[in-house]
Amino acid sequence: MSWALGWAAYRMPFTRPVATARGRLAFRAGAILWLAGPDGVRGLGEVAPLPDLAERELGRALGLLEELRGEIERGEPDLERLLAGWRDGMPAGRALRAALETALLDARARQAGLPLARWLSAEARTAVPVNAVVTAPSIEAAADEARGAVAAGFRTVKLKVGVAETEAAEVERVAAVREAIGSGVRLRLDANGGWTSEQAVRLLRRLAVYEIDLVEQPVPAGDLEGLAAVRRRAPVAVAADEAVTGPETARRILELEAADALVLKLPVTGGIASAREIAELAVERGCAVIVTSAFEAGVGLAAALHLAAALPGLSPASGLATAGLLAATLTDESLLPRRGCLCLPAGPGLGVSIDRAALDRWRQGREGR
Repeated sequence: MSWALGWAAYRMPFTRPVATARGRLAFRAGAILWLAGPDGVRGLGEVAPLPDLAERELGRALGLLEELRGEIERGEPDLERLLAGWRDGMPAGRALRAALETALLDARARQAGLPLARWLSAEARTAVPVNAVVTAPSIEAAADEARGAVAAGFRTVKLKVGVAETEAAEVERVAAVREAIGSGVRLRLDANGGWTSEQAVRLLRRLAVYEIDLVEQPVPAGDLEGLAAVRRRAPVAVAADEAVTGPETARRILELEAADALVLKLPVTGGIASAREIAELAVERGCAVIVTSAFEAGVGLAAALHLAAALPGLSPASGLATAGLLAATLTDESLLPRRGCLCLPAGPGLGVSIDRAALDRWRQGREGR
C-alpha cells in the first residue's frame, strides 16, 4: 500500500512591517507538502518553523523529509517512530511532524467527508473569534493599526511589545494603543521572550493601568523559573507561548504554576495530537488555552483554525487573524476574518486547496516529488 509524497518550498514577503522583540520580520519561508494514500485521497500540510528560525530550520526539516521519503511512501507513516528524538528537541523536527500529521489527518477527514474540526470533535464550532495583531513599531502607526482593527469589528487586540528603544517609549506605545481602542476592547501584549524576568515585572507594573488582558511569553522560552516569577510578582496574567514545545514542557509549566494560559502553535507543539494533549492538561489545571498561528500560509493557518474550532474551553479570541500579513496564502481560500471572527472553510478535511499560480510565484527551488 504505497503513498505518494511531494512538497514545494516557498519564500514570500510580509505585507507590512512586523516588528517583534526578536527583530523585524521581512519574509516568511516554509513549505507546502502533500501526501496521497493508495485510494488517491490527498492531504495537505505545511512545514513552518517559527519565522525567525525558518531559513535555517526549514532546510533541516526538508533534508530530514528527503531522508524519510522512502519509508513514508512505503505505507502510512508512523510519525512517532520516524521522528523519534526530533519532535521535542529540534524545531525542525516539530515543524515537520506537524506538517506530516496535518496531511494525514486532512486525508482521513476528506475520506470521511467531514471538516477536520468535526472529524476531531462532534462538538466543533464553525467559526472562531480571533484577535487582531498590531505589529507597527512606531507609536503613531501602532495606534492607527489598532484603531483600524476595532473599526473592522475586532474585540481583542494583541500588540507586539519589546520593540521600543526605551521602557518609557514602550509604555507610551501601549498607552497610545489603549487610547486608540477604548476601554471596551481587550488588549493583549506579546513580548516574544524579549524581556528579563526583572524587566518584565517592572514594565508590567507600569502597564497594568492600561487594563492588560494578558502578556504572552514575557521572558525567553527556556526560562520557566523566570516565567513563574513574573506570574507571581506582576499584576498582569501571563501566557506561555514559545515555551510550550510539547506535553512535557506544558506539564512543567503547569507544575511551576508559571502561566495563566498556554498558547498552542502547531509547528512548536509538534502537531494537532500534541496540542490536544496539552489542551487537556491545561483544562485539568484550570489553565486557559489560546490557539495562534506562527504566521503560516493558508494550509498551516487552516490546520490551526480547525484545532481551535475543535477544542473546548478556549479563550475569547484565538490568534489566527494573520492571513493578511503575507503576500499570499498559497490557497484558493483567503482565510480572512470578518467582524472579528474566522469561519472554517467549506468542504471536507482542511477545506483548502493549493493556489498553484501563487505557489509557482513564490516557490523556492524545485518541487520535491
